[in-house]
Amino acid sequence: MKTAFIINPAAGRGKTKKIWPVLRNLLMPEIVFEEHYTTGHGHASRLAGILEGNGAEKIVIVGGDGTLHEVINGLKKKEAIIGVIPTGTGNDFCRSIGIPADPRSAIRTLSEGRIRKLDLGCVNDSFFINVSGVGFDAQVAQEINTGIRWLTGSPAYLAAVLKLIVTYRNIPLRVILDNHTEIHLKSFLLAVGNAQFYGGGMRIVPSAVPDDGFFHVCAAGNVRKRDVLITLPKVFSGKHIGHPLVREYTAKEIEITSECRTALHADGEIIGHLPAKFSILHRKLNLLVPDKQKTRA
Repeated sequence: MKTAFIINPAAGRGKTKKIWPVLRNLLMPEIVFEEHYTTGHGHASRLAGILEGNGAEKIVIVGGDGTLHEVINGLKKKEAIIGVIPTGTGNDFCRSIGIPADPRSAIRTLSEGRIRKLDLGCVNDSFFINVSGVGFDAQVAQEINTGIRWLTGSPAYLAAVLKLIVTYRNIPLRVILDNHTEIHLKSFLLAVGNAQFYGGGMRIVPSAVPDDGFFHVCAAGNVRKRDVLITLPKVFSGKHIGHPLVREYTAKEIEITSECRTALHADGEIIGHLPAKFSILHRKLNLLVPDKQKTRA
């Protein structure tokens, strides 16, 4: 099987560059592969498209959620088998589907794992694997990507929250679910989940299952700033869902509009502004995950 590795040396604040030579030596000797290194934002996406066009049957990502996001957006046919060795700061998608956080353990999945067909979210012209959304979390994503660079993972998320919460204003949203259910709300945030986690371990959409063919939506209504700070720690366990102003919805297609200029993120990357149209590609991605039977053995 023609195999290519896409390595993001900058992932994990440069950790990947240091650890990759060690990881390479741990790979099974029968695995023959090409190595391709990213050099900047968007490069993983371009590499994925080139490798797919050159007939790569398996593409292994050595990086974090951002690298994975770029790769799935670079693949046109999305037929290649995808493997992930997590070396980023958040690694939220691996957390959702059970790929070991330790990259040394994750390597075993490449030879002993099984293929799991997972859903992909599509919003406007972009794909996402974790969570997309609007509102406060999009503002936080923008702050993390452009303002807060000395922290990573959940500490960066919390620092951005504390910085932005002072001036943030809830936004009016019009949401249409599956072309028939219409919701109007003044919202703190609205997260559309294919998987459960974002922000370095925050379980924002605890009901999400990445192969059930549905989006799971967490909509936080017109909450006060005091409530946000009190409820925020509960997001890591998913217990924020019990708040009276937090609602969950399920849909295959979603439309979101607003009278305000509102940023839109996908997997923590700002991809534009509302309006947004969401659709789901059911079991479109072929991902290597741990084989539970072999793990128990």
